[in-house]
Amino acid sequence: MLKGKKGLYILLPVVVFIWGAILFQVLDAFSGEDPVDSDITAISFTTIKTKERDTFTIGEVDRDPFLGTMYRPKKVINKNPKPRVKKPEITWPTIRYKGLVSAQNNSSAIFLVEINGADQLMKINDSFSEAKLIKGSSSSIKLRYKGKTKQFQILN
Repeated sequence: MLKGKKGLYILLPVVVFIWGAILFQVLDAFSGEDPVDSDITAISFTTIKTKERDTFTIGEVDRDPFLGTMYRPKKVINKNPKPRVKKPEITWPTIRYKGLVSAQNNSSAIFLVEINGADQLMKINDSFSEAKLIKGSSSSIKLRYKGKTKQFQILN
């Protein structure tokens, strides 16, 4: 590195020259004078020729280009789904279990059941309005109505 006055004598003119070039560029950009070309000739325009686009179609594939084997399309199986027949929902009659009327053993017990507002005294395997008493205890009974089984709790 240059030390002392020798470096100052070399670097000072370089810095002044660089700053002068920058100042000249800035002043030249803001001056209002634009260079005018007096030799302007008539400009002619020509149309650009365009090429028509190539059209193409995609054909059937005969062989796999990567494996080299013949292409076999997958067979489409027509599935005609069979319409499912909906079973009509069973609407149970209004049933309320009111309690046990007679003895405690299940073979001779009589149950008080209200079916559609009518009180019925029923034993096991008795039927009323297609409702059959299957099983019973002091707290609940099991009834079968049109093939469906449902359990009813005693009312408090």
